[in-house]
Amino acid sequence: MVMVVLIVLWFFLSPLILSLAEEKLQAVEAQVSAMEEGKPPPRALPPISQPVPGRIAPSYTPPLEELLKAVSPIAHKLTDKTALDLFQCFQLAAARWNQLKIDYQGMIAQQAVVSQTLAQFYPQVSFLNEQSFQNSVGFAPTLGGIAFGVAPSTYFSLNSLSGTWTIFNSFQNVNRLNAARATAAYSAYHMERDYQLLYANLASAFYSALMYEGSIAILNDQIDILQALVNELEYRQKIGRSRPADVFQTQTNLAATVAQRENYKGFYNQFLALLTYYLGIPPEKINIKDTQSLPSTKNLEEYLAQVGSRPDVLAQVQLLRAQKAGLAVARGMLGPTISVNGFYLLTHDPPVPNVWNVNVITSMPIFNGGLYTSTIRQQEALVHQVQLQLEDLKRQADENVRISFALFNAAISQVVQLREETEVGALYYAAQRDDFQRGVAALLDVLVALNTYQTARLNLFQAEMGARMQLVNLFVAAGTVPRNPEGSAMPVQKIIKTQPAELQPIDPSQMLSR
Repeated sequence: MVMVVLIVLWFFLSPLILSLAEEKLQAVEAQVSAMEEGKPPPRALPPISQPVPGRIAPSYTPPLEELLKAVSPIAHKLTDKTALDLFQCFQLAAARWNQLKIDYQGMIAQQAVVSQTLAQFYPQVSFLNEQSFQNSVGFAPTLGGIAFGVAPSTYFSLNSLSGTWTIFNSFQNVNRLNAARATAAYSAYHMERDYQLLYANLASAFYSALMYEGSIAILNDQIDILQALVNELEYRQKIGRSRPADVFQTQTNLAATVAQRENYKGFYNQFLALLTYYLGIPPEKINIKDTQSLPSTKNLEEYLAQVGSRPDVLAQVQLLRAQKAGLAVARGMLGPTISVNGFYLLTHDPPVPNVWNVNVITSMPIFNGGLYTSTIRQQEALVHQVQLQLEDLKRQADENVRISFALFNAAISQVVQLREETEVGALYYAAQRDDFQRGVAALLDVLVALNTYQTARLNLFQAEMGARMQLVNLFVAAGTVPRNPEGSAMPVQKIIKTQPAELQPIDPSQMLSR
């Protein structure tokens, strides 16, 4: 019975088995025929031109020590004296940033207002020369309420000094001076905050450009590795030791990496154009380097404690003081005003005796249709408005610090983990290379491990640049970046009014010694 079943199965399956064997034989014969004729193996994509096509082997690839040293593709730029760091770029950007020049002119104008207000405390003295003509004789010329007698002619002239001095006006002048000084301080703090915001915007463009510059360098290394892998697999396919699928897979990875590099080039050129906008240097001449080291993480409370001294918060405090002083001025309008004015006759033609007088005048408003009371209500509303704005600004500053602190800590944690991943990836590549030399691993496994290391290296580098940008954001949110133009080697008189004739690298030691 079993023999009958086997015979029936063989009768039905033998044609199928013979058909599969013939197809396999034909495929092998076609491959051998193609190799004998010198035809290249099939490709998924056109071959990418390479100046010197060559085979790759584990002995040609970098050893583990060099891999770990070459984690950062921009580390070699630290010794480049022609490259500009972030602070030097900050100086160049501040020298040509129009908003800072506008802030500076506003600060100068407000300081002039302080001087104008201070002048109200002093007496005002003026000189008067009068030439008078009349059509008849006998009218008495008067000046300052003083009659000089009957005019003997139709012409007379005189020279005199007159002055006025406000002795007391319910402290209106004092409050006006306080308001002017507070407004001047507001302008100064506002300019300092604009320095910090410029630093943040410049740092974002600076580290973005560095990130894409280094990423392109890493992708170039990866493209070279994949191109060498394609060459090796094509050679192995010719001798029958590799499958066409391996070649197609590697070509796909190579094309994807090239496309990613071209995308990064577009972003890199975009941020170079942004740096040109800030620095005034052509994109092809921009050479930057990173000299900032990541500090140890502080407590959140240490950053929150510095929010109250942030320039924009201090500016809002000064604005509140100015509004309160304006309210005191408005209330002083309801009080009495005491002033002194005087007159002294120097010469008179025709001659008359020397005349002088001094008047002490006291005035106090009784009714003016509610003008002063409505002014007081207006100032009270402005004071409450600024108070609410100050509270809202403090809350926003607190929120910004907390968010920036959380993002920075997350970025640091990510860098630590990615650094470990990169080191493990290098060890993984080294182990695969050793296994290949012992004949227990395929070449594809070795180069895939090297490609994995390059990907981890790319992720680590981008995470480090992101962590540095988050650090700048944290400093700006807490207001701890250089905010004093004099103390941060950016003198107002030099930075605002002058621009460098030639854009040359700046020595940091010279900057700190200014």
